[in-house]
Amino acid sequence: MTRRRTVLLVGGAGRMGRLFARFFRRRGYAVRVADPAGALRGFARGTLEDAARADVVVIAASLDQAPAALEAVLAQSPRGLVFDIASLKTPLLPLFARARKAGVAIASAHPMFGPDARFPGRDFLVCDAGDASAARRVARLFAGQGLRIRTMPAAEHDRWVGRTMGLAHLVALVSAFALAELGISRDDVDGRATTSFRHLLALVGPILGQDAALTRAIQAANPEAPLVLEHLAEEVEAVRKLLFEGETSRLDARLAEIRAKLR
Repeated sequence: MTRRRTVLLVGGAGRMGRLFARFFRRRGYAVRVADPAGALRGFARGTLEDAARADVVVIAASLDQAPAALEAVLAQSPRGLVFDIASLKTPLLPLFARARKAGVAIASAHPMFGPDARFPGRDFLVCDAGDASAARRVARLFAGQGLRIRTMPAAEHDRWVGRTMGLAHLVALVSAFALAELGISRDDVDGRATTSFRHLLALVGPILGQDAALTRAIQAANPEAPLVLEHLAEEVEAVRKLLFEGETSRLDARLAEIRAKLR
């Protein structure tokens, strides 16, 4: 009789953990969840000791708890594939190096979507933590699910995320604060909103609904965030000058330059 593959989700009782627990169960894995918050309904409760024997260990703990969770897993000398799904990697880089030195198959991943999203059409970033074979194994786990899977070095992850997800979050936060100061609420929208304004509300909504501690951590824990914020502030002032102090030709030239870069 073929042994059933096992996966241990550490910190798996959260929303992303529940998403991955269901995913692995559909893939035929025996899923165990180790989380201080307690059991996840419908799934077997696991312990950190299970990490030593599991075929796959996924660190699905909250952003601030991910380093401690990974360190606790490494203390069990896991024999299977280990990867995290944290949205920031800088705090984990020393642990990745320790895992490689200990011979652990270590990789990292970042699902570029929230817990309520379906996989098809979504982006999924695999981070090579210095073990290319482990990174390929993570990619294979999620192949065939309709995801757009890309791989990049773990050390480059936070720079990319700071300039993409981090920037989007900053724009959403600034826009939300501005809307509140301008006295515009959702009650004002129906029948009076342009398509572009509805796109703005779609960007703002998820950030306002996100836990404030996570919103802060995504910015404060990313070493790239201050530079991105500085660029955003500079560009807001540059746009103000182009609109209200410059000639039309200067705005046209700048827009043409930006279109060429972003094409």
